[in-house]
Amino acid sequence: MGKTKPLVRRDLCEAALGHRLFATRDPDGWKAHFEVLGTLCAEAWLDDLPEEDRAWAAAHRERFREWVDAPGPNGADPRSSASALQSGQVPVSGEFAPSWPMLLGAVESAFFASVRVFEVAPAGERERAAADATSRLHRTYLWRTLSSDAAAEQHRPEALRAFQRGFELGRGTSSSIRSPVPPMLEPPWYWGAGLPEYPGPMATRERALRALPISVHRAEWLSRNRELRDLYASAWRDDVPEADREWAQVYRDCCAGHVNRRRRDAIARSAYESYLQSSGGLFDGEPGRPWLNLSHSTSEPWRAFADRVEDAPDGESELATAEAAARECRETLHGKFPPWDSDPDHEHWLTAVRAARAQALAGDAPPDKAR
Repeated sequence: MGKTKPLVRRDLCEAALGHRLFATRDPDGWKAHFEVLGTLCAEAWLDDLPEEDRAWAAAHRERFREWVDAPGPNGADPRSSASALQSGQVPVSGEFAPSWPMLLGAVESAFFASVRVFEVAPAGERERAAADATSRLHRTYLWRTLSSDAAAEQHRPEALRAFQRGFELGRGTSSSIRSPVPPMLEPPWYWGAGLPEYPGPMATRERALRALPISVHRAEWLSRNRELRDLYASAWRDDVPEADREWAQVYRDCCAGHVNRRRRDAIARSAYESYLQSSGGLFDGEPGRPWLNLSHSTSEPWRAFADRVEDAPDGESELATAEAAARECRETLHGKFPPWDSDPDHEHWLTAVRAARAQALAGDAPPDKAR
């Protein structure tokens, strides 16, 4: 199964992200957006992008070539051919970690994308508008904050960690976001929002059925739902007609992404709540809040914990997994990790590891809730 595709073109996703990123002065909000930005950047190197995303991806590969394609352990595979390097199709090394200049480049790109999409200048003024956009970028609160010397101490570690974390997720390297899922005959609640009108007969029929008004006659309503379920079942078959293959792939990817996000949340939540049960309700010396009351910036470290538990190498001891997963959690949350030998919470981390593994085997996830 291919990498999950967004339901909106990636250039529009970047523009919307840039707008949100520069609209807030909340560092926690920045962290959440930096992670999404990292994921989006990594997707420029996917090899199965839809046609409408390929020009965007080529531009981003060119923009970030100096960091990603640099030969060595943190860049491109040094065995890659010169033609592959020139085309920008070199796979990103598994050891690659985005740098601070790359993060700044991604922030700049998102700002310019938001200006292009939301502030269309008249044809005769576009050159001046581009120059004005650069000047405006440098005057923004976010850019001045990231560019200041104080950022190195106050914001840089957490910001870079969030961006690197997102980049890792975008490459699809974590088991928790690429597990196969069984065929789904009912799509996620947000399915259909922002989708282009795919031309195939199955896609056309699905749009027509979804556009029907809710019938007061039970028989008609049940008939409509049965036909939709039959269409969605067909999307999982290997012999989907050529005209409907992209629609079917987007449907499968949407379902897989939805299930795996919920599964990942369930594993992270189980680890967090088990840690609190073991520690008497304390985390970092303070009472832990209920999972549903955590912000993104305080719950995401536990998703990082869950990812590391699931991706533990074969033969790794339970204690070594606990240390590595705790490091992921602490660094995602604080940007630093205290010495493991002096951490008094070994038993609580071990309890969290065991809970995460039990939840991963159970495969349960909380019920769907539309937001």
